[in-house]
Amino acid sequence: MYKCAVTSRCRVAVAGATGYIGMQCVEMLARHPHVELAHLLGRSHAGKRFSEVVPGSAVDLPLEAGLEVDGVDAVLTALPHTVAAAHARGWIEGGAVVVDMSADFRLHDAAEYERWYGVTHPAPGLCGESVYALCELLDDGLRDATLIAAPGCYPTATLLATVPALRAGLVEPDVVVDAKSGVSGAGRSPTLGVHYAEVNESVKAYGVEGHRHKAEMLQELRAAAGGDVRLTFVPHLVPMTRGILATAYLRPLPGTGVAELRELYSDLCAAHPCLRYDETPPPTKSVVGSNLAALNVAWQDGVAVVTCAVDNLVKGAGGQGIQALNLRFGFDETAGLPLHPAWP
Repeated sequence: MYKCAVTSRCRVAVAGATGYIGMQCVEMLARHPHVELAHLLGRSHAGKRFSEVVPGSAVDLPLEAGLEVDGVDAVLTALPHTVAAAHARGWIEGGAVVVDMSADFRLHDAAEYERWYGVTHPAPGLCGESVYALCELLDDGLRDATLIAAPGCYPTATLLATVPALRAGLVEPDVVVDAKSGVSGAGRSPTLGVHYAEVNESVKAYGVEGHRHKAEMLQELRAAAGGDVRLTFVPHLVPMTRGILATAYLRPLPGTGVAELRELYSDLCAAHPCLRYDETPPPTKSVVGSNLAALNVAWQDGVAVVTCAVDNLVKGAGGQGIQALNLRFGFDETAGLPLHPAWP
């Protein structure tokens, strides 16, 4: 496994540095003990310094217009769909590990990507080479990866709530998930759907006929169950800035009770520094600003109710990308990551 020498630091470029996820990455990497920020790529603000574009930031590097980089160990991408895919091979051939936080490499089947995203994949040959990096559910697959796909925010919360029970063979392969997200999950570009007057004092379901993140969830759920899984997933937009709460309804197999499931999830959380088991269902505010995912298992009329709360920009995006970067390069898993929420 290739490692950056801790004494020399890893040189990292962030592509899409001025979107919400990219901003989050830059701020965390700037405090990372083993990283040197080498390039910040942000076409819409090219020529300005990062601190001019992001209020309160102390990062003073200039923003560059292009997507060509050299002399870096890793490229973290927070770009619109298809953009990273069009450049990934060049970055890899230039010697960089690519950690992509768009959906370009989450699906191993390029045809599925086209079906769910409505566009032809620019680099279909790379889809099967990527490692889907929900770190707590991985084996050692990251150690030699050159192309890492960070899961989406909804899938992060949903898979942490459901995969452990499916993988352990404790529940039926029929999953129902109700999920809610803050508005920052829609990105920084202004659109009518995230206009203040449209979302304030209102909650709405969307993507009811099939949210595009469902594809990667089904891919991972089927792998965990070792067979087909039925998933009903309904996301909701709520009038808050950050946070995702996924509530999963799982039907236990005969002989499985709440105590067994609680022990399973509690042990999982104890084994991973970015997970926390709560004795009561976690509020999103208890994880906002941190790379923690908080889990709880409850019981209602024979159905297990598993809740998972994450910050969609940290554990659901940028923090997860850096967590994967840490594991890939042999750093401490939590290096550079915030582990305490900004409560209240």
